[in-house]
This record gives sequence, C-alpha cells and structure tokens, in this order.
Amino acid sequence: MKHKKIYVSFILAFIMIFSIFTVSCSENGAEDESKDNNTTNTNGENVSVTSDGESGNVSEEVSKTPSDDTSSEETIPEDKRVHFVACPDNIIHTSLMYDAIDYAAKLNGKEPDSSDLHNAEYDFSYIYTDVKDMIKNADISYLNQETLIGGTYGDIGGWPYFNSPQAVADEDIELGFDVINVAHNHMLDSFEYINGKRYPCVNYLKHCSEMFMDKGVTVIGYYPDEESTNIIPVIEKNGIKIAFLSYTYGTNNHVLPKDSPFVIPYFSKELVTKQVKLAKQISDFIIVSCHWGHENTYKQNSMQKEYAQLLTDLEVDVALGMHSHSIQPIEWQVKENGHRTLVIYSLGNFVSGMEQAINMLGLIMQFDIVKDGVTNEVRLENVEAVPIVTHINKRFRGFHIYYLS
Repeated sequence: MKHKKIYVSFILAFIMIFSIFTVSCSENGAEDESKDNNTTNTNGENVSVTSDGESGNVSEEVSKTPSDDTSSEETIPEDKRVHFVACPDNIIHTSLMYDAIDYAAKLNGKEPDSSDLHNAEYDFSYIYTDVKDMIKNADISYLNQETLIGGTYGDIGGWPYFNSPQAVADEDIELGFDVINVAHNHMLDSFEYINGKRYPCVNYLKHCSEMFMDKGVTVIGYYPDEESTNIIPVIEKNGIKIAFLSYTYGTNNHVLPKDSPFVIPYFSKELVTKQVKLAKQISDFIIVSCHWGHENTYKQNSMQKEYAQLLTDLEVDVALGMHSHSIQPIEWQVKENGHRTLVIYSLGNFVSGMEQAINMLGLIMQFDIVKDGVTNEVRLENVEAVPIVTHINKRFRGFHIYYLS
C-alpha cells in the first residue's frame, strides 16, 4: 500500500462527504424544494435542520398544549415517535477475524490461536465501542450484515466466499440491532456438491437468518418459499407500525437450482410493487433496504435512479441504499401529490478490511418517525447523516470505528 496515495485519496473522500448530501428536512415535515441542506458542517459535526432551513439544534416537541381556554377539559393527543438508526455494510474480512482473535487472547492473557477458525476465541466488541450507544439508544436499529454467519457448515473465511464466525452474530445482538438485512450479493456464498459438481446453496443464508430470528431479531430479505414473499415484516413500536422490505441487484452470478423452493428477492418491478401494496395495508411507514449500484463510486447509476423513482411513485417512505462501499448522494424525491421519499443511495461501509480511503468512510443514518397525535399522518423529523471512519494500522490490525468529528 502506498501511503501517500492513500492519504490523498482519504482527503478527497473526506471532502466528498460535505459535497454530496442533498437532504433537507423540517420540523413540520414540509419541504423547501429550492434548497439542498447539508446534514454535516465543515468540521464534521452533526447538524440538524430547522423548519426555516437554518442549521441548529432541534428541540423535540414532546406535547402540544391545549387552547388557553382553561374551562376546556379537552387535551390534544401527543405525537407518537420512533427514533430509527441505520448502519451500513458490516463486512468481516479475514483480517478482522485475526484481529478479534488477537484481542480476545490479550484480554485472556493467552497466546492467539488461529489454527481453527470455527473454534477460535473471538472478541469483536472493541471495534464498535464508540458507536454502540447510538445503536442501543435507538428505538429501532438496522444493520446490513454483508457477510453471513453459516454456523458449522463450510469453512470460516473472507472474500470472495464469506462465512463469518458465530461471534459476529453475538456482537450484533449485543449491540442491540433489531433488524438484520441478509439480501445482498453474498447471500449465495455457500456451495454444495451434487454428483461431483459444485452448486450454490442456501446453507449459510438459512442458518444465519433462522439463528437471528430465534434470538428475536427481525430478518429481512429471507424467503424460504414463494408463499413467504407475501409475509411482510412489520415492527410496531410506540404506536407506529413500520414495514421493512429488502431487495438486491444480484448474487455475484450465483443462481439457485430451479427446483429450489427459496426465493431470492432480486429487484423486479412486479415483486416490489406487490410487496409495497401489501405493506401499505398493514403499516404506517415503509422502509426498503436497497442493495444496488456500482462499487467504489460516489455516483448512483441508472438502475438506482430507476428504482428510486419506482419507490417514490409507490409512496415508500425511505429507500435505504447499501453495497457501493462508498458514500453516495442523499435526496428527497417528491411525488406530485406531495408525498416525500427519502432516498439514500449508499451509506458506505460500517466496518471492513477494504484498504482504499473511499471504503473507510461511511455514514450512520438516523431520523425520527413521527405520527401526528391529531391527524395520524406520519412524517420524518430530525434527519441526520452521521459520518464515521474505520481505523486500521499498517498490519491490518486495530480495527475501530470512530465518529469522523
């Protein structure tokens, strides 16, 4: 690795953060379409946007007082509120595994032993210590678990066929993630041999999904059969019902055998339209996880724009983009009837062993989902993109996520 190149790339990537965001939000949910307001300032500090477009701290309105007519006993119902946090691609390369083995050995006063990655002692907690409070304090928190946890099936390993140790899942649960996405290009990384030939299979996917569900985590993007695509995951929190959907552009050219009952949620207008309509019948708010775009680029591609428009037309509330391993634009898209869709093209990486500066910067997205106590209308407030950076040393050790500020 040429350090000068990386430092220059890092600085350029740092600058990109403050030039690509076009998020604008307001306390009353109305949008001034003539302004594109940044969600971070030039010091890397987190910034909220008030209803008049000026940067500052936004006070959360807990309740509304009734009329000054003291003779009236009527009160105005309080708004209902859910604080949501989304973390991007959690990618466990082998360098992170060896680092976690070293860390666990140091804590236990032992020599690190990486001879058996299935049974090795890991501790991944040190990576997330700076950001864990933001995750735990959310009412609902989301993670794109890019590398599946396959259990005892197959070898533990990294790129190109990821299979992460159980300790990764244990850390996800310890951090308090409520929603885990498994629909991504690595969801068919496991293989099986039939008559001497190797075929993609769902062993990692099945174990990972069912293991998280057994722990009470909502898993999105997992469909063991066609009928299950009609079952929409919904979390009800603080009186608000939030539906979660998930799609991927592909699975690294791996295709299941035709007789497999499993359904991979590839982007298709038919599937998206069907599931969004079902979600609308049983929820107040819809978040769609979108695994799309080209890797290592700051710009969204035509496919992303096409499906962002479809999601806007269908009145999805948030499109939550993953996969590019780099930060991409954030924008409001507004339908003719005034419905707004928050489109986040890519949050970049959460943590990974990728060495380019463009891959080391990411965003944690947070916002409040608010249901009006009087009208029952649902809106977004306090939309904020929080920049993070992954630290590693020259030996690809010492992984740690810091707030960029």
